Amino acid sequence: MKAITSKLKQFLFLSLIIFYPTIVFSQIQGAVRDTSNQPLSFANVLLLNQKDSTVATGMMATEEGTYSITNFEPGTYIMGVSMIGYKPAYSPSFVIKTSNDHHHNEPIFVEGDSHQLEDVNVVALKPLYEMKIDRMVVNVENSITSSGSTALEVLEKSPGINVDRQNNAISMNGKGGVMVMINGKQNRMPMEAAVEMLKTMSSDNIKRIELITTPPSKYDADGDAGIINIVLKKNDDFGTNGSFTLGAGIASREKLEASLNLNHHIEKINYFGTYSVTYNNARQNIDTYRKTMQDNMILESGSESGREALVTFQNFRVGLDYTISSKTVLSILGSGYLRDWEADALNEIYYKTDEVLTGQSNLKMTEYSKWMHGMANINLQHHFKEEEILDFNFDYLNYHNDNPSYYTIENFDNEGQQQPGEDIDVTKITPINIMVGMLDYTNQINPKLKVEAGAKGTFTMFKNDIGVSYLDLGIWSFDQELTNKYSMNENIMAIYSSVSYSLSDKTSIVAGLRYEYMNSVLDSETEKGIIDLHYGELFPTIYFSQKLDKNNKLQLSYSRRIDRPTFNELAPFVVFMTPELFLSGNENLLPAFSTVLKTDYQYKSVILSVSYTDTKNAISRFQPIYNEETDRTYFVSQNFDSQKITSAVLTFPIKVTDWWKMQNNFTFIFRKINTNYEGENLDYATNNYRINTIQSINITKNMSAEFAGYYQSKSFQGIYEWNPIGRLDIGVQWKLKNGNSRFNLNLSDVFKTNIIRYTADFPELKIYNTWMLDFEPRILRLTFTHNFGNSAVKTRKRTTASDEEQKRISN
Repeated sequence: MKAITSKLKQFLFLSLIIFYPTIVFSQIQGAVRDTSNQPLSFANVLLLNQKDSTVATGMMATEEGTYSITNFEPGTYIMGVSMIGYKPAYSPSFVIKTSNDHHHNEPIFVEGDSHQLEDVNVVALKPLYEMKIDRMVVNVENSITSSGSTALEVLEKSPGINVDRQNNAISMNGKGGVMVMINGKQNRMPMEAAVEMLKTMSSDNIKRIELITTPPSKYDADGDAGIINIVLKKNDDFGTNGSFTLGAGIASREKLEASLNLNHHIEKINYFGTYSVTYNNARQNIDTYRKTMQDNMILESGSESGREALVTFQNFRVGLDYTISSKTVLSILGSGYLRDWEADALNEIYYKTDEVLTGQSNLKMTEYSKWMHGMANINLQHHFKEEEILDFNFDYLNYHNDNPSYYTIENFDNEGQQQPGEDIDVTKITPINIMVGMLDYTNQINPKLKVEAGAKGTFTMFKNDIGVSYLDLGIWSFDQELTNKYSMNENIMAIYSSVSYSLSDKTSIVAGLRYEYMNSVLDSETEKGIIDLHYGELFPTIYFSQKLDKNNKLQLSYSRRIDRPTFNELAPFVVFMTPELFLSGNENLLPAFSTVLKTDYQYKSVILSVSYTDTKNAISRFQPIYNEETDRTYFVSQNFDSQKITSAVLTFPIKVTDWWKMQNNFTFIFRKINTNYEGENLDYATNNYRINTIQSINITKNMSAEFAGYYQSKSFQGIYEWNPIGRLDIGVQWKLKNGNSRFNLNLSDVFKTNIIRYTADFPELKIYNTWMLDFEPRILRLTFTHNFGNSAVKTRKRTTASDEEQKRISN
């Protein structure tokens, strides 16, 4: 490990030496605004010689209305702005004295031209859903009921997305193995931790969500279902500004949230920071039932669990961008979170033999779980030319989880007389350290041709110390089956290349190839080489896009993916539901490989996506396994030999009136499973559908309402059959006259129908169990959001080397 660290330090040092002494050029930056102080996206910006108004150079403003011009000689200039529907506007003259001057213009305000836009009403809102060549974009900031809710709740309303709150899992188009990224940066944590993070991430900080079912070769091949990229809001102006959100909610217990965003840009330095905190005092109900056959007797047990859980989640992100020159930017980023979970539960359990009550138990549980995470990133980006970029990233990440839990079991016979009980203590300490280095090169050679290439190395060190001990008749003893210490070392080296080419104005193609080589070794104190994997694989991707006419567009894609088990799934944890029911891990899990074919068709704003995925060793999470010798049922992740999924997603808006619009999504999934499950051959096919709808209503100029709901038919996950489920949310938004503040009042799960029920029924495996999960989804929330400061700071869109590394840690 020391040798690896030394090499990475040398690589970082040499990279800084190579790229720091870059040539310095002049740079002019500024922003374009309309008369209401809103960004004027994609306006034409020209640098004009003051003497004769000839054009020195020019560009198109960004979507946020900003511009940055380089490559010009010293002289006296003015800026000119033009756009259809607006009158030309010009800046005061200014002087560039030397070849390394940096000039920051005041915003240029552009007035609308009434002669050109007479009787035309321009609305600058994007559609809720947009189809790109390799992804679907959900523009969250345009949704009313999303305000004041969480990122996870927004995902639940998105096309093709299914959220399993009990198992803390997310599937896309019927497939697990989803990778979650923030601003193009993967959170290297298992899905359980990512779901917890999304539960506490305010949707008011989200600009859009990108659903990437066939990720390009630039991204890690991990995640057979694809990538969910959450892009946070950023202010792209000059000066100082920010926003804050305050919110409160009530269900059976209180909920509180607050967040603060700040940006400050002066000369060559841009500072930015985000902090959020949520407080969730919740009551949860979990019912389980188990039936099995043993020695020709029917054994039954059931439990009703009432949980009082208190979760506090703090999340921060701070950094700065330093403009070394007009072509080189150095960035430093730090981020992290602190999650405290405390829960008290009472499980009331009964036992029957041949339908006769034989005993009862009360299991009292107290659980604590503290997750601490910190990440440091350094990024150096150099522009050889305007469209030729070299980007270097180095990340160091640390996670630490302390997760003790304490159980007291009181036993009673069938007549209610107390019997000897026992105490159970579970300890779990998990430190994880990750280092990631990444180098990316991008070159837009000409308007038709773009090439990308890069390399990446990831080095992970993981430990898991878990102990389960019992107090029986005054004596503590360890459970040898569940107690162990694990250590894992893993490194993944990758290189990739990609070519994008426009055959014509209507036809484009993107082709990429990624190679990954992995070494992964998992040991325990009792067994060495539990996992000892060393393999290299190629992951090709190809996209084809054809605009048939102005209203019709067709896209085709092919990709190969891998779904690696999370660290937590490999090194077991233990959660007691009853003395006979456990949630645990499976150190024998193998990675799953998938081939994905996808086609998209768009007619105006109607989008139809059809995909086919063939997966070997598909990972199905938290499946039941019965141990007849110990009479225990374990819920662990399992490999299924073959899983084939065909899915179709139809997205279509309907404009009922000028004040009433609706967005509808319909998802159909056909799944075929073939596997050997605990010695039994399972071969079955299932199908299900899901309907999402969002109804948006403008009440007045400053007030609007939204109704959002979904219904999902009976479905399958692994060997579990899920009951139909649905939900309706309503929300009202009121914008204050100053335009910088708004109130949102939301009620989620109006009819309290979002209660999860599912069953596993396989007599040949001696498995029959049911679950009922009520996670208190009905919440009334009131939030207030205010934007403040100068509307003129530019923040750089930041990614880091470990964007795709923070998926495999769990909390």
